[in-house]
Amino acid sequence: MTQGWRCAVAVLVLLACLASPAHARRSGAPRTQPVDMVVIHSTGGPTCNAQGQPIWVPAGELAENLRQIGAHPRLGIHWMIDRDGSTRASVPESQVAHHVLTHSRRSIAVELINDGDGRDPFPPAQIDALVALLQGIAQRHPQVTRRSIQRHSDLDRGRMPCAPERRRKVDPGAAYPHQAVIERAFGHAPAR
Repeated sequence: MTQGWRCAVAVLVLLACLASPAHARRSGAPRTQPVDMVVIHSTGGPTCNAQGQPIWVPAGELAENLRQIGAHPRLGIHWMIDRDGSTRASVPESQVAHHVLTHSRRSIAVELINDGDGRDPFPPAQIDALVALLQGIAQRHPQVTRRSIQRHSDLDRGRMPCAPERRRKVDPGAAYPHQAVIERAFGHAPAR
């Protein structure tokens, strides 16, 4: 292949990447255990700034969130859902995406574009897309049940290093309608 041809191919590949939908990390380690959990996250949340002060990072936009996760050396997600219900895949469900301490190997990560502060509402289109995604995941992974849909805050109880009195992970936040999502995805719980 000539140098000119290689350059033309490189330009076409670059243009195709720029024109394609945003994406994040596309691979992880192969799973060694079955998926039996889905963890719901929000893109916004607390962190420590460079000065060691607690700050709240807002939700941001879908494309930018996917770029940031894709650039991170270790973190990954399986799915991200925008406020309008647009859903983007990232790491295949058959592979591990590091998204929650000690639970990543057995779970699927779903990120919702939301501040996660308990005040930012989750639009109906986003919740509709989440319900449909959860139903599809449960079909692909029979071990996933209504009880195995967890919030990030249910699983990570760590504290912020710059503010030990505050929890590190509070997402998806109090505005997230957890029980309603589960009932829509799996039906009402049987009476006991």
